[in-house]
Amino acid sequence: MLSISFYKPIDYFSNFFNRFVSWMTAGDFCHCELVVHTTPQNIMNTVKKIYEAAQQDKYAPEDCARILHQIESNFFSTEFRKSIQSSDNIVLSFSQLWGAPATVRVLTKVSHDSWFKIPDHTTDIVEMHTMPGITSEQTLETLQFSIEELGKNYDTNGALCSVLPWTSEQPQREYDSYFCSEFVVTAFQRIGHLSQLKPLHTTPNALFKYIDDKITK
Repeated sequence: MLSISFYKPIDYFSNFFNRFVSWMTAGDFCHCELVVHTTPQNIMNTVKKIYEAAQQDKYAPEDCARILHQIESNFFSTEFRKSIQSSDNIVLSFSQLWGAPATVRVLTKVSHDSWFKIPDHTTDIVEMHTMPGITSEQTLETLQFSIEELGKNYDTNGALCSVLPWTSEQPQREYDSYFCSEFVVTAFQRIGHLSQLKPLHTTPNALFKYIDDKITK
């Protein structure tokens, strides 16, 4: 299962810049993330597959080093191992935060920190939409892609220019860097969804409105 979480300019995102972004893009949100719902076994199988491929130099040299480091940092940690040992299902949220490399964190049903909590009707900071029509194979494909992209830089220029109306290049299978909604749209387009959107010109609010108008209704 795949979801998209949309964050409002409050709590962690309560600074002036995020409020300005929401205003400029004519909506309630300033940030979005790809959320993957899967099993510990699927995660470990995918991590093993990617890790072995990187060790065997099946990616570009600079990507191999980045991928190995990200897997060791995120999935070999004691904290992550405790998470997969204590649950039959794991929810991973993939983040492209302003100015920072792509990261991932585990969300749980119970947490005092909203950043680590699976959103529900009591959560003010974020709304989460689960995408319909996603197969198990598409979830695994998206999980692999998301892990392979960890550590890539934030697309600052893309984020700043995303609201400009000029025509952009055709969507790509992957990019050297991402801003949040650019990554989310790219991930879904790889599996045949959101094909009408341009990743480089889709803000979190534009993505939310598209899903609200075209998919959830």
